Amino acid sequence: MTTSNKNIKVTITPSSDTDVVISARSYQTELMEQAKLENLIVCLPTGSGKTYIAVMLIKEMSYSIRESVKKGGKRTVFLVKTVQLVDQQSDYIRTHTNFRVGKYCGELGVDLWDKEKWEDEFEKNQVLVFTAQVFLNLIDHNYFSLKHINLIIFDECHHASGDNQYAALMNKHYDNCPDPPRVLGLTASISSRKIKPKDLLDNAKELEKNLSVI
Repeated sequence: MTTSNKNIKVTITPSSDTDVVISARSYQTELMEQAKLENLIVCLPTGSGKTYIAVMLIKEMSYSIRESVKKGGKRTVFLVKTVQLVDQQSDYIRTHTNFRVGKYCGELGVDLWDKEKWEDEFEKNQVLVFTAQVFLNLIDHNYFSLKHINLIIFDECHHASGDNQYAALMNKHYDNCPDPPRVLGLTASISSRKIKPKDLLDNAKELEKNLSVI
């Protein structure tokens, strides 16, 4: 099913019967095609292949990440909330693509890196998986610019509210970027808190606003 309001782009799709995605299902292809055209939040139950949709989109938009940043190329960024997910999602992307994938979290000592080190990382890797705070820190310090990114994927994007790192990144940097990247939000729930059914549509609209899905 999809939300009934035509202005809402949060899409809710029935769960599949398996966690392993062998080939793209029709709804995954449809969502990926929509995400190529506009910022999108995809709400799928656990086990329905959210990350595979992201991988398909990374591949579809890969023309700009195959070139060196120094020569005008861009990079894809995948943001997650935990160290465990950094490992999980980076391994998944490596398994399903031939891209050079980097992974970054505070436990790896990256908070001590300077601008030159970060520029090297963006130069050698095409897809970079971060904990949200690490990525926000390096953007805050002007170690890299969103204008050099073609796609940002927000895992568990329902956290993008208040002073959360996702919301801070969008408010402080995305909205001021002259050439902002495409946004893909992935979630199994459109809220990080319990809400009443009557508030579902308003919550979806707020999430869309926070992630520039308009």
